[in-house]
Amino acid sequence: MTRCISDMKLVGEGRTAEIYHWDEERVLRLYRCGAHRTWVLHEFTAFQAVNSSGIPSPMVYPDVGDEGLVEVDGRIGFVMDRIDGVSMLRELATKPWKMPALARLLAELHADIHQRVGDQLPSQRSRFRRILESLRQELGSSVIDAACAVLDRLPDGNAICHGDFHPDNVILTPNGPVVIDWGPASCGRAAADVAWTAFLFRHGGVPPGTAAWERFLLGVIRRIAFAIYRRGLGRCSSIDWREVEAWGPVIAAVRYRDGIREEQPLLRAMLDRAFGSGRGTGL
Repeated sequence: MTRCISDMKLVGEGRTAEIYHWDEERVLRLYRCGAHRTWVLHEFTAFQAVNSSGIPSPMVYPDVGDEGLVEVDGRIGFVMDRIDGVSMLRELATKPWKMPALARLLAELHADIHQRVGDQLPSQRSRFRRILESLRQELGSSVIDAACAVLDRLPDGNAICHGDFHPDNVILTPNGPVVIDWGPASCGRAAADVAWTAFLFRHGGVPPGTAAWERFLLGVIRRIAFAIYRRGLGRCSSIDWREVEAWGPVIAAVRYRDGIREEQPLLRAMLDRAFGSGRGTGL
């Protein structure tokens, strides 16, 4: 059966894709116009690798479409489980008294992810280097050379790394938490993955459409939640926070590639502090 977007129900959306109703138990993750088939296939295979690891995540369906991919009105996507629940971020905003327990749960989930070997996923180090090189003209060779030097000095690993782990990517369901949005997943160093999450806690924005009062409340909650998450991670993993901080300059440069306008001035200031004098220090 041929489907048209106009006949499908939109049930959610993010920066790179929209989510449409497919059937009673599944949805279509449909990437926005301009998304290349190679990239969508990369994300699809990342979801498959995570599914096979046993991490609670939406199952994808390789038997639907060509190589598991579906085309609707010239846009590419894939079919995955429908996850019914509320995001951890929304739960924090509406029920702030649950924050200590949710922050500890976030730490436990992240530590559990990092205990899985990610051999089926692309290299985190190679991914970071490609992103850094793509920014050479925009940020300048001196910044990129310094960031690559920091990257080369830091240790590698083989853990599954989510690549964008934060409370809005954890859905709380009646059957337990489910981690979503595995497109940036890679095989690499857990401390680098934690450094990305630390950046989001400290400096990240909030979802579009968030009311002013929710923004203020989330800001306060986020600072406290980060402290609890950090302590929880220390209890259930062997993460060295000095290494997490050492990844900071690389993470700031990689984050710059996302092009989030409100973050660009802050990231440029961070990169100037880290690399302006040729030194790579924590952010």
